[in-house]
Amino acid sequence: MKNTTFILLLALSFSLHAQNYTFSNLTGTYADLTGTTSLNNGEIWDEEEYDLILPFALTINGNTSAALTVVNGSAVKLLSTNDISYYAVPFGADLEDRGSNGSTSLSPISYKIDGVTGSRIVKIECKNCGSWTDTNKTMFVNFQMWFYEGSNIIEYRYGSSLVNDTDVFYDTATGAVIGIANEDMDFNLTNTHLLTGAATNPNLSIINTAVNVTGTPDSNRIFRFAPANLNTTDVTKLNVSTYPNPFTDFVAVEGLKESYNYSIFDVSGKLVHSSENNLATDRIDTKSVTAGIYLLKIISGNETITKKIIKI
Repeated sequence: MKNTTFILLLALSFSLHAQNYTFSNLTGTYADLTGTTSLNNGEIWDEEEYDLILPFALTINGNTSAALTVVNGSAVKLLSTNDISYYAVPFGADLEDRGSNGSTSLSPISYKIDGVTGSRIVKIECKNCGSWTDTNKTMFVNFQMWFYEGSNIIEYRYGSSLVNDTDVFYDTATGAVIGIANEDMDFNLTNTHLLTGAATNPNLSIINTAVNVTGTPDSNRIFRFAPANLNTTDVTKLNVSTYPNPFTDFVAVEGLKESYNYSIFDVSGKLVHSSENNLATDRIDTKSVTAGIYLLKIISGNETITKKIIKI
């Protein structure tokens, strides 16, 4: 067995901590990235690390840096100066290039940056990845990591996979380690936010023991980790409240004394819904809004109120 960080993740004890992230299990169409920049550049990878310097800083589990490292095709590590590594782990398993039995890489690792300054998204794609313990390299997984500038939301997006023998692919484990964790120089893990249960419908676990999902995330699955403070109010000069939050079919606004205009933006800054000349008693119809995290901007008279809201 190779002694990699993510094999250790399966065995080490975890410390108790306060939860920093909320978790959402979503679905959305998975599409291979186009116009990417290669990270492995045709190298057959196995335990390799690929550095990436971003044009902006990200925050993962409380640490902020523009220096990322893609580790073993399994995770992203945010570098720091305090001897602690901050990991985002979309597929904590002993992954390996499916071309390792030959001379050509079959599992490209690449990235691209989409969006405009202030609301960019770093997208890292690990394509057609095999498992070190699958000697014939017949099984594979596809997934992407999306990191959102500004909001620091982390998404793991899963494409098609073929894992017909979990015992072999995951080296006797039930599935991958998926989530967020810190690791110090002695391999002690803290501030963990890991998923447990069925890979198609997992729960967030912060208990003091290591956990794996059971099975493999299905195609078009999205696991979103949002900083917990995204649920708080940004700016308000009026005594205005919105409810429910999270919401489903509508958002009610209370505290306005006159008509208002509103706009709803997704985390990339794209306008998804708006309306003008709404009465102070009107509810905002959100049936057409898909599940996710949004900014609700309300303009009433000379006042502007911004709320972060979540559609489930």
